[in-house]
Amino acid sequence: MTALVLALGLSTALAACGDEESRATDPVPSTSSSSPSETPSETPSETPSETTPAPTGQQLSIPATGSAGVTEATVVSATEGGGSVSTMAFALDSKRAVKDFTGDLEAGLADSVRAVVVDTAEPGTTTYGTVPVIGCEPPRSVAVEAGEAGFEVVPQVPKSTVQCLAPVTYVVVFAAPDA
Repeated sequence: MTALVLALGLSTALAACGDEESRATDPVPSTSSSSPSETPSETPSETPSETTPAPTGQQLSIPATGSAGVTEATVVSATEGGGSVSTMAFALDSKRAVKDFTGDLEAGLADSVRAVVVDTAEPGTTTYGTVPVIGCEPPRSVAVEAGEAGFEVVPQVPKSTVQCLAPVTYVVVFAAPDA
């Protein structure tokens, strides 16, 4: 008897589902046709790609302070853009130096950094870059301090309670006056 009640309940539920479909309205017009297609609908027409698009860098100008005489820097960022955190700036004074610096960055971010390096270059200055922070919040400003080992870039990052789903790589590019 229990099996009979269960079977009746299932058939009633399935019948009700059929009624709902016939009365349901589709807010988006369907483009399906009644003619059979060449490929079955269960088989995708394209093979899914395993690669994800390369991140593209976003740019932001920020103020700079410190003993190096730098007043402005550009932050280029991308989600999961790669790179390693270092506050020591790297001189980007040749194509080889730029290639070495951007080698650990993801393709889209590396391209954006190279473009900023070209835009930042001015006579009487040397362009530098570093990845001072990887996290959720961009630096609001940087202090560029001249030292014996080179320029140290200290980012001023706001205290944040934001928890990001993916880390963002922040590259700081600036032009320092030649000595």
